[in-house]
Parts: sequence; structure tokens; C-alpha cells
Amino acid sequence: MGHSGIYIHIPFCGKKCNYCDFYLITNLKIVERYIKNLETEIILQSEFYKQDRFDTIFIGGGTPSLLTPEQLNSIIKTVKKYYNIEPESEITIESNPDDFVDSGKFKLLKETGINRISFGVQSFNDDELKFLTREHTSSQAYEVIENAKKVFENISIDLIYSLPNQKISCLENTLDKTLQLEIPHISAYTLIYEKETPIYNMMDKKKIVMNDDNLESDLYLMFSDKLEKNGYEHYEVSNYAKKGFESRHNLKYWEYENYIGFGPSAHSFYNGKRWNNVRNIIKYNISIQKNELPAENEHILTEEEMKTEFIMLGLRSKGVNLKKYNKLFRKDFAQDYPVQLEKITSENLGYFNNELYSLTEKGYLMADEICARYF
Repeated sequence: MGHSGIYIHIPFCGKKCNYCDFYLITNLKIVERYIKNLETEIILQSEFYKQDRFDTIFIGGGTPSLLTPEQLNSIIKTVKKYYNIEPESEITIESNPDDFVDSGKFKLLKETGINRISFGVQSFNDDELKFLTREHTSSQAYEVIENAKKVFENISIDLIYSLPNQKISCLENTLDKTLQLEIPHISAYTLIYEKETPIYNMMDKKKIVMNDDNLESDLYLMFSDKLEKNGYEHYEVSNYAKKGFESRHNLKYWEYENYIGFGPSAHSFYNGKRWNNVRNIIKYNISIQKNELPAENEHILTEEEMKTEFIMLGLRSKGVNLKKYNKLFRKDFAQDYPVQLEKITSENLGYFNNELYSLTEKGYLMADEICARYF
């Protein structure tokens, strides 16, 4: 096993997008109290990880870029004080373009130790941004990223595709703008209709119609093809990167490495055990104020569960690592699943690739179905 990762959850947003089911809290006193409790949790947890070394910190949300550089600096300093953080660690923050009207904020963020920034752009088409109730316009997002590039080399953007009746030409326009910006990492997700969100209610009332699988797969294949032709490696179902710019933190999830999460609803996986923190911020705060950890749903995985997870995560990314499989389960992957692998390979959905068993582009499109059917 390599070094472990740390995830820090900031559950606040300045405005709620119509496809999202996160908290919306902008009261500054609540934010201040939360940061104090978050730092207490970070300290409380540290006694269990004295021997471990960490080389990624991911500050996600919500919208962590709502916090001031001073608040972020305080959180990062607390982590560095109580955990063995490697000097060349990747430290990422998720952000919204509209939080960077003042481009001087980038320099202040860099001074906290953050060296990777991920923007929730979602689209470079103004009509689509309006539909998604985003606060920024396409040109604002473009300008903000241009400014970020003067300070950060390691930049990622999130895009959402398969919007209702989305034209391939609109998605191509978003991709063309993305390529012009020469962003080294791109995450692309289909629009999810979460219950209790305005977008789900619109679909429920037949005001909008979800795309069928054919249109969704056409959009996906066009997207992947265009990025791969422009030098991006498709290294996980939803992620593309130029060489050396894969998200080191997210690779921990897919390569079955240890990670611990701080903040409400944050998930952890450590030495075969999974748990999550309570989702409700009030319950979270009460636990911490009693000096109790807010964990729930602790579960020690059986070997079969670990095997299923390891295969599923591997197939969704670069592939099932054959050596690691052998080390973890003392068995040979090809001998464990001869019939399944024969079927997947014969249908051109997967292939042996040096030390990996990987899915093809066509296989990626059906990754969840392949995992459910064969493993």
C-alpha cells in the first residue's frame, strides 16, 4: 500500500443549484463555528494515524472556495501539525468560478499550500449554465481560469453533459473552449436527477425529459474521442488527464488505498474498514463538542466484499491490478474469473494490458453493468 489520503468536507454553498441536494448555509457565525469543530475533529482523529504518512489532501464540498484564505490556511495548518504530510503532497480545493472575481485570491490560496484547483464550470454555453442555475457566465469562467493559470499549473474542471435535449454541437463548443484553455485535467459527469431537487421535480412534472441511453452514449463517445485525440488519457470512467496530471487523491479511491474523511457525511476507508460521518451538521457539531467522533455505519469488509470492491474500482479506472489482486487475496485474478473474463474479452469490452485487466472505451460505457453482471 502507498501513502494515505485526507478528504475535508466543507458543506456550504452561497447559492443552491437546481440539480444539487447539498446544504445551503451562508451564515458566517455557523461557518466559523463549523471550522472550529472541524479542526477539533482533525485533532481527535489524529491519535489513530500517528504511524501513517499522507500525500494528498482534498478540500471538497459544497463550495470550499467560499472560505477565506485565512480560514483555509488555519485548516491546512491543523492537518500539517497533527499528521505526517509528505513535502510533495497534492493539495486540492474545489471551487466555483464566481468566487474569484478578485483574481488576487489565487495568490493567497497558493500561499496556504494549495497546489491544485478544481473548478465547477459545468458548461461553456450560457443557455446551459442558466438551465443549471449557475452563477457564472461562460466568459466569466473562461477569464477566471485564464487568471488561475498565472498562479496554478495543476488545474481541473468539472463538466456536466447529457442535459435534456442537449445537442452534440453544444457539447462540442464546451469542449473546444476547454481545449483552448489547455486545462490538464477534466472530469465529466452525466446530469443526475437527485430526488428533492428542482431538476427532479421538473422531470417528474414532465417539463423536461431525460435523455435516452443512445443519446447519452453518443455524447459520451464523442466527448471521449475528442479528448483522447487531443492527448488526454481516459484514466477513469469520468476523468481525463494529460500525462502526469491525474488526480492523485482520486486515484486512492480507485486503487484501493487508505483515506480518511473529516466533516459531515465524509467517508473513510482504512485497512479494510469503511465508515462515514453523520450527514447532519447539527448532529456533527454536537458530537464534536462532546469530544466524540461523529462516525456511523462502521463496517469491516469480508474478503468477498473487498474483492468485489477492488474489481469494481479497478475496472472503472485504469484496470484491475493483477499483482495487487494476488497480494491482497492470494489468488490469481484470471483463474478466479475465467468464464467472466472470456465473455468480457470476446465482446471487446475488456483486455489484458501488461499488469492490468482493463476495460475498452466500449466497456467503460457499460462499466456499472459489467460489474453488476459478472462480479
